[in-house]
Amino acid sequence: MKYYLYIDESGDHGLTMLNQDFPVFLLCGVILSATDYEEIRNSLNEIKHTLWGNKEVIFHSRDIRKCEKEFSVLFDLEKKKWFYDNLNGAIKITIMLLLHLPFKKISI
Repeated sequence: MKYYLYIDESGDHGLTMLNQDFPVFLLCGVILSATDYEEIRNSLNEIKHTLWGNKEVIFHSRDIRKCEKEFSVLFDLEKKKWFYDNLNGAIKITIMLLLHLPFKKISI
């Protein structure tokens, strides 16, 4: 069976500059089978088509949280509820393995 691994980070990866308010670097990943990848991709694309009429929108957590860029539509509370209900529903039914590697930079 074929699997996919997606990796993303949070925080500053450099070791020379330390932000005392956020002294961590986090590397996260998700592993999905090809079948599960297709299912969640289709679910996410349905959300995108419903709200924006295309599948080109990138789900960037900061933009979603702050209702910025394309996600300004989420200022409409009905759309926001629909978005989160459908996003959470898609994630709930997807079988995936989550990986995380946190680094507390002051202890490196």
